[in-house]
Amino acid sequence: MLIVDDEPAAIRSLERVIKKVLPDAEVISTDVAEDAIPLVRENEISVAFLDVEMPDLDGLTLAKEVKNISPVTNVVFVTAYSKYAMEAFGQYPSGYLLKPVTAETLKEALTHLRNPLPKYSDGLYARCFGNFEVFFNGEPLKFKRSQSKEVLAYLVDRKGASVSSDELCSILWEDSDMTPEQQRNYFYHVFRDLRKSLEEVGCEDLLIGSRGTYAIVPEKLRCDYYLYEAGEELRTGPFKGEYMSQYSWAEYRIGEIAGI
Repeated sequence: MLIVDDEPAAIRSLERVIKKVLPDAEVISTDVAEDAIPLVRENEISVAFLDVEMPDLDGLTLAKEVKNISPVTNVVFVTAYSKYAMEAFGQYPSGYLLKPVTAETLKEALTHLRNPLPKYSDGLYARCFGNFEVFFNGEPLKFKRSQSKEVLAYLVDRKGASVSSDELCSILWEDSDMTPEQQRNYFYHVFRDLRKSLEEVGCEDLLIGSRGTYAIVPEKLRCDYYLYEAGEELRTGPFKGEYMSQYSWAEYRIGEIAGI
């Protein structure tokens, strides 16, 4: 979620309310309206809370920029003055909140968003569009090592196809000075930690490993990539050209997905 307000105190106040209503929400903010534009380009913003009256670039004008960049982002205007309501509604926002925002008014606004917030079903859910993230019952899955998360990402990308430990090592340590033997020894710990992360949420049966080859059972995982491939409409909107963005090896898949 993004907060744009030229008053830092107002940003802090709204952030506290958001965290009260949605404790796991990721919130970014800026008190310079122009700085919001690259933030929208670089992040997946579900809701943009925009102050209406700001110097240089007002919230109504900024809302147009936000919607041009990300049509699925919900714009909620936040202001101390009800006089802007009619003009604001001309931008077809998802909501209009008067300061000070309370938990009750925020909950009401979030309930009536034009583009509902993504709701991860109970169980394991992988988000591949944008940055790769994994959730269990809506909560981010915890990984002890970043490499464990990357191994899972690679196996999800392969959709059940078996992958050798050597192939996974080459992905993880492409430019490393480690010897192949050192890579294989370290990979043992990486995979053990991945299995432990899944065991903690009762999902260890997602993984298959035998004689140096590894895979997942795709049927045991809900995933936006799999749903999109199956023709299901995603609540997060259409594919926007970003797939597992933090991993360079995932770039080859983008053209295939775009052609679906």
